[in-house]
Order: sequence, then C-alpha cells, then structure tokens
Amino acid sequence: MAPVSPTGRRALRKADLRESNQRLILNLIRQTPNLSRADLAQMTGLPASSITFIVKRLLREGWLVESRNGSSQPGRPPIGLRLRRDASHVVGVEISLSRTRVVAADVFGRILRQRLVAWHPDPHVFLVRLRSAIAAMVDKYARDGLLGVGVAIPGTIVRASGHVVAAENLGWFDLPVGAMLSEGVPARFFFENNAKLAAFAEQWFSQPGRQPPQNFVFVTAHGGIGTGVVVDGRLLQGSHDLGAEFGHTILFPDGIPCPCGNRGCWEQYASDRALMRLYAEREPQAGPVAAGEIVARARAGDPAAAEALAEVALYVGLGFVNLKQAFSPEAIILGDYLASAWDLIGEAVWRVLRERIAPRYLSHFRILAAQHADEAPLMGALGLVLAQFFTPLETARVAAAPAAGGA
Repeated sequence: MAPVSPTGRRALRKADLRESNQRLILNLIRQTPNLSRADLAQMTGLPASSITFIVKRLLREGWLVESRNGSSQPGRPPIGLRLRRDASHVVGVEISLSRTRVVAADVFGRILRQRLVAWHPDPHVFLVRLRSAIAAMVDKYARDGLLGVGVAIPGTIVRASGHVVAAENLGWFDLPVGAMLSEGVPARFFFENNAKLAAFAEQWFSQPGRQPPQNFVFVTAHGGIGTGVVVDGRLLQGSHDLGAEFGHTILFPDGIPCPCGNRGCWEQYASDRALMRLYAEREPQAGPVAAGEIVARARAGDPAAAEALAEVALYVGLGFVNLKQAFSPEAIILGDYLASAWDLIGEAVWRVLRERIAPRYLSHFRILAAQHADEAPLMGALGLVLAQFFTPLETARVAAAPAAGGA
C-alpha cells in the first residue's frame, strides 16, 4: 500500500507514478490522435527519455501504432502516435424497464455488438438473465483483451459493490445487484447511477473541438427524473454516494404519492411517466401512450398532447429553477423526451426561469441537448471503465470505485 503523506493524501509509489504517467499519455493520444513524442513531452512536462520509454512499451504491448505526419517543414515529418481501436475492449450494461442492453465496444466507445435482455418483474429471474448475457459477451471478447464491465443502474446505489439501496421505479430495494451480476464472471465490474453516467459521457466522449462545461447538471427523464451533477469537472457524489437525487426533491408537500414513499416529488410532475399521465387524463380512451408518441402527436396538432406538454413544461421549469439556485451550473443538459421535445417546451421552460430568477443570474446560463441522446447512460457505462485505464490514478479513483468480479 502506498504511504500516506502528512496532508492525508496517499503518496504515489514509483510503480504508481509510472502507471499514472502511462495513463496520462494514453489519454492524450486518445483525445488527440497523431501526437508526436515531442508533443507529448511539451504537453506533460515529462523528460523526452521518459516519453520514449513509455511509448516504446505501449507500442510493444499493442496499444499504439505509428504513422508519419504530414508537414510543410523541411526534413522528415514527425512520427505520430494513434491508439489502436482493437487494442482492447469494454463491456457496457444499461439496466432499464423498457430496454436493458449489454454491449461490447472498442477503446473509442464504438459499439461492436449488442444484446437485449427482456425485463422480468422478479429481480432474481431478471438478474440471472442479465448475468448470462454479460458472461457471454465477456467470454467472446476476453481473448482479445477486456478492460472490464461498466453497469448503469437507475436509483441509489453503493458504487463500490453495485448494491442497490433503492431503485423505486424498478421496485428494487436493498438488493445485491453487483454481487449477483459478477458472480462467476471473470471480469472487473464498475457500477454507477445511470444519470451520473449520462453526465460523465458528456465529458468522456466529448466531440472533438467541443469543450464540455465544467459545471453542469444532466437531467434524465426516463422512468423518473435522474440528475448527474458535475462541479469543477467532477461528478458530485455526496455522502455515501447518495448525492444529486434531485428527482425526489419536493415541488408540492401534499402532492402525488411517489414510489420513494414521499409525496409531491419533482419526478411525479416532469418525467416521461408524468407526461403520459397528463395525456391520459385528457385522452382516457387512448390507453397508455409513450412520451415519444405524445411529442409526435403534439407536432401533428393533437391539442391534448400539446396541453400535456405545456403543463409538464411548467413543472420542468420549476425544477430547473431549483437546480440553478442550488448549483449555479453553466448549463443544464437534457436527455430523453426533454431533449426531443425541447423545440415545443423550451419557450415555456425559459419563461418560468425568467419569472423566478433575476436576469443577472441567467446571462451565461444555457440549456443544451445531450450529445449522445438516449445512448448517454450506456456510453457513460463504457466511459466508466475506460476512465480507469486512460486517466492518471488519482483522477480514476475519483471517477469511480471499482468492484472485483467473480474471478
């Protein structure tokens, strides 16, 4: 174990420092392909000899490939370094009532294979099915190198073990999901809340040339309201990983009962389920209509759909006022139906914000659609694993708490 410094932080051993530098170089090349050794030395401040040593090892281990960069300067062009797509693989899992997926991806997050797992109300039956799908995916890609399995779980969880404290919309309480999924599967598992992973995906898989905000809130609205809060570039976890459950903040003290046991929670008024309820109240003969279909009907001129969206926009706006006042984010980033319906509800949401927040606090504030749309939690699950191997040790330890698999 690394020694503890007088400040309470662990000092890095020589081996840790070497590994941390290697991860730093890998991540720089991942973010900016075709960097030369000289570029890396300038960007990291490491001696050229250290860069050469690390690069040679990464080339030998099959992580990098070399290519001559074009140059208008006289002499031989510098040798650029790129990450091999097939250097290793990662498995990602997104648990959802409507669509649970197990995917395999390369080191850039490009999905190579996907399996869907049918939902079952008995969690033990469902998790056995899911573990079987994960084990099959791990078995297929382990021979070519597998970094681990990232799992996105809706609800309040213990990140280190994947134990579900409460996933109200799944009906799961005090359930050892992590232990059940990893049993007998020869891979490292990493667990996180799905909304937090959606926020993490905005950072990890940011588009080239696009600098993600350093202070933002990601809002998911599928099956409830989830929030991932990023402060100074890091996910806000809170005590015992229980922070940022803004879907269960109260809009109305005597409001609609929530599966969490409280009343008047924000998600009862602003989630996709809330939109479905509001539409059903206006069109009871229509039967259950999914949020995406309600949005489509509103665009087609359905007055009941337009009215339901207008009402939900009011509640979305009230929740956003609370998020803005609590965290002062640069931006709120939208997933799910909130993003797809923004052209229909955006003006109403902004009206609520302007009525309740002074203009001086809104001058630099933005509301944006997610880069990865409905894929955000799954992409975050892939990034969760990749972050353990492509960022310096201390950064990776903050990003996620790993849990060992069954072997």
